[in-house]
Amino acid sequence: MDLFLGRPSGRKDHLDALDGLRGLAVLVVLASHLSNRGMHLVPGLSLSGIGKSGVYLFFVLSAFLLTRILMDRKPAQYRQPRLWLDYALRRILRIWPLYLVLLLASWALTRAGVTGWHYQLDNASLQAHLLLREGQSVLWSIPVEFTYYLWLPLVALALAALRAWRPGWLVEGLLGAALLAAAVWFWPPAESVPNDVRLGPYLVVFFCGALAARVDLGLREQGRPLPPALWWLLTGGVLASLVLTIPAVWAAVTGAAMDPALNHTWFLFFGLAWSGLLLAVLHGPGWLRAPFATRPMRLVGVVSFSLYLWHMPVLDGLRAVGAEAWPLAPLWPLLASVAAAMLSYLAFERPWRDVRLPRPKAAG
Repeated sequence: MDLFLGRPSGRKDHLDALDGLRGLAVLVVLASHLSNRGMHLVPGLSLSGIGKSGVYLFFVLSAFLLTRILMDRKPAQYRQPRLWLDYALRRILRIWPLYLVLLLASWALTRAGVTGWHYQLDNASLQAHLLLREGQSVLWSIPVEFTYYLWLPLVALALAALRAWRPGWLVEGLLGAALLAAAVWFWPPAESVPNDVRLGPYLVVFFCGALAARVDLGLREQGRPLPPALWWLLTGGVLASLVLTIPAVWAAVTGAAMDPALNHTWFLFFGLAWSGLLLAVLHGPGWLRAPFATRPMRLVGVVSFSLYLWHMPVLDGLRAVGAEAWPLAPLWPLLASVAAAMLSYLAFERPWRDVRLPRPKAAG
């Protein structure tokens, strides 16, 4: 397992529990898609419709971690081109090698007439995916994520300037609320479409993650932990609300008809809820952090990108051989998807993990 969990060289910001949170995100997606096929990871409870919330957790984590890294830089470093070139290189290598493999493999299988393959890409569709204008199935999130990478330096610089200004928590909180309100006003959730590949509707989710990075930095700088009771209250409220938003639970509580798309446009809610849980995991009671820091959860988190991209073809393949009728049916698709993700990670992700721009040689 150390092959997967070894710390990347030069990564002082690597936080084990956040790997586990990333694992939670992909398991939420997988649980939803298993329930769509009649296989429930939680016996007796359909988790259909919760997959989007897992993707929103991915968005929050991405914005949080990248903003956190940039905000930890010294102000003078922001004027160094190397910082931004390295940032661009790392973002490209994080997404594109595996994404290209999946796209080209799907295009080749489609041309070969393999109709059972999950992603069907003809020439036009391949081009649209490469240009980030289309996203079949779960691929819709790739254009969204990558487009935000272009915004993130501006957001991080604005938060760094706010940190240097030091107007106080009240002013910063009001400015943060105004930013979220503006994002919702400019890109109303009601105007989004299913699997929308535009960044706009989801921008508020990313902003929540970025603002959580500012809160995290403030908590670290003050060096004085908040009262444990506050974290208990926050954690309990977030977890209860997240459970309530499961469409099957919501239907049982409210008496409404089951609607799998119930919460797909609750962008602000999930941005705030996942950000609150993230901060509680980092700064709250140890019992909350412990499950996410376990090696199995960290492993799933490390291979989460591969697991996210490959799990649908794996589920389709197992359905073709009747695996949905096997005993312990949810277990085999889960294990097979994780195994495929581990192989994919080693082949297409890990070789690029430690690539950085070479450091300039010291003069003299």
